[in-house]
Amino acid sequence: MEDHTIGPDFVRKLYKMLDDQNFQNLVCWGPRGDCFVVKDMNEFTESVLPRMFKHSNFSSFVRQLNKYDFHKVKTDENQFGEHSWTFRHPDFRADRRNALKNIKRKGPTPRKSTFFVAPYEVELQNARLDSLEAQITSMDGQIASLDAAHGNTLTDIQRLAAGYQDTLVEMVGVQRSMEQQHLLLQNLVRYCLSENNGNCAGE
Repeated sequence: MEDHTIGPDFVRKLYKMLDDQNFQNLVCWGPRGDCFVVKDMNEFTESVLPRMFKHSNFSSFVRQLNKYDFHKVKTDENQFGEHSWTFRHPDFRADRRNALKNIKRKGPTPRKSTFFVAPYEVELQNARLDSLEAQITSMDGQIASLDAAHGNTLTDIQRLAAGYQDTLVEMVGVQRSMEQQHLLLQNLVRYCLSENNGNCAGE
């Protein structure tokens, strides 16, 4: 059975997640074991959060960390990538599992007259805005492609319509030619009949 005396449930799950080798490519301890790194926010949200915390909301995960007094810290982006997030708590260390019991959930803070947004919340919102801008750019590209395809389709329709008109003109010409030939044949038959009748009367 799990030892429930070593710290709050959320903190224990956090520690267990970092010990799980299956998640090392997405979340891991920092080089000195005094912080942990989410290497890619999007992949972590889709693959790890549902399995460890039963939800897929990175903002909720960050708020929970804040409630236990974890702080987002800056690290070398070249080491973990520009989409990485690093968090630290003085009692959350790879080599001090027993110190987890010192991590307590913060009590409710008194309301302030001014609205304060934590720096990492601002950064999270900026990341979301970047993602939305990328989606908008992609949609603009798709719309441009659709417009081009639509223009090509209109050109094809106009070409087909012109071809149809030409075919109609040709069919009308053929019909008139057939009518003229039919009339000529009728006149020829009448002429032949009249010639035969004249020959018979002379005899």
